Amino acid sequence: MDILRRSTVMVSSEAWHEMDEQAKRVLESHLSARKFIDVIGPKGWDYAAHPCGRLDIPHETSEGNVAYGIHQVLPLVESRVTFDLDLWELDNITRGLKNPDLSPLDEAARRIAAFEEKAVYEGLPSAGIEGLWETAKDRTLKIRDTSSARGVMEVISSGIYRFQQDAIEGPYALVASPTLWKSLYSLSECYPLFKNVKEVLEGPVILSTHEKESFLVSMRGGDMELVVGQDLSLGFIGNDSRKGTFFLTESFTFRVINSEAIIPLALS
Repeated sequence: MDILRRSTVMVSSEAWHEMDEQAKRVLESHLSARKFIDVIGPKGWDYAAHPCGRLDIPHETSEGNVAYGIHQVLPLVESRVTFDLDLWELDNITRGLKNPDLSPLDEAARRIAAFEEKAVYEGLPSAGIEGLWETAKDRTLKIRDTSSARGVMEVISSGIYRFQQDAIEGPYALVASPTLWKSLYSLSECYPLFKNVKEVLEGPVILSTHEKESFLVSMRGGDMELVVGQDLSLGFIGNDSRKGTFFLTESFTFRVINSEAIIPLALS
């Protein structure tokens, strides 16, 4: 039996399949960062830290006339969200039910996705994760009026120009907050704004659940890494006569390798 305890006889294979598919649907719609950063792994439960490729050299580098350095590593964060489901409802899946009530699973998936998203965009200092905003905030461009198609395009074009001046190749992506996303798909001065944006980027416009800043990013690869130990998975904890307790879990860390591949966009 592994950590997920999925070998339990309390849940049928049909129910596990339906739960996995539903979790996948919710997670894919909420995990925006995985659409533009490099995802490394999964490397397994026992992958506890990721090497940064550097040594810390203490001021006193001699211990018994032996010089030494300490490897810099990023520890992986293991997140978990628990939830309860009605066992009879899960049995109904085996009976052929096509619309089981899995709303607690949906909420758990949204919560664990939000945790990963926040770590990527805002950082998680206790785990040594510096997010996109903190890493690149000195490169921020301001969109002063989201109701002006011309104003939005000027800022995005300025960002692309900065990338090219810094020798950051494309394609590029616009990771849009809900506010900016709505503007892109509602403004049209002779030609839909979102089409103009995609043509300039030569890449996608990605809707982010992150409510604050938007970001211009390069998708050339090698600039941002999400390192996954155990990828998002469903597990079983226990049950009583009517309810089963389950959990969603993953282990990961995140790092920015080159902050020049990121330009935050702040709405004034």
